[in-house]
Amino acid sequence: MIRHESNRIDPKRRTTLDYKKKQFASPSYKQQEYPHRLNLYDVPPTAEIKLEDFEQWAIDRLRILAEIEACAFRNRNPTETAEHLKPLLNKWLRLDPNSSSAQGCHDERLRRERQKDHYSHYILRLAFSSTEDLRRRFTRVEEALFKLRFQNENVRERQAFVESLNFDWDFVSEDEKRELAPELLQATPGLKRQDLEESGWFKVDFETVPELVETRRVLLKAGKAD
Repeated sequence: MIRHESNRIDPKRRTTLDYKKKQFASPSYKQQEYPHRLNLYDVPPTAEIKLEDFEQWAIDRLRILAEIEACAFRNRNPTETAEHLKPLLNKWLRLDPNSSSAQGCHDERLRRERQKDHYSHYILRLAFSSTEDLRRRFTRVEEALFKLRFQNENVRERQAFVESLNFDWDFVSEDEKRELAPELLQATPGLKRQDLEESGWFKVDFETVPELVETRRVLLKAGKAD
């Protein structure tokens, strides 16, 4: 008669089961690098922070998101919203560009600002995750905050951030940009000639950006949105 041990792992399944144990057995916590002040928050933070920072950073970001929501309720346009939020962002969620320091992104002050931005996003992301309505609400105001920051970013650092994303798009060459310049200026209200020349442009399949196509904020040519 063979004795059966319910806790015994089948040797054939051992390699299948062990990888999770290894994954969580010795987690690696490390400080993250922040080469850009813009962040898509696709990588969760893993370093340890103080409990006081955890609480205060979440409160400060929540103040900003609440103001963005209030601006939407008051039907403020993007320009009015940006003007209203500028002093509040400097007070509660400041993010200075690399050009503000001789050390660039290696400056400890900039790293600390970006760490606060990174962690506070994930703290509130967790707090707003309990229901679908809360998740949609959080996504809506975070999207508005990112758009505001992206539009106010200086051209050079914005270009460096975009190039670091490795998205599936094609960059517009300088020759092609000069050829399309009149059409790009016409398709982008408020764009100055200098910004056109300094900015990097890219093109994607038009069906991937329906919102931009609907609001006529892109140049459509040969099935591509520029």
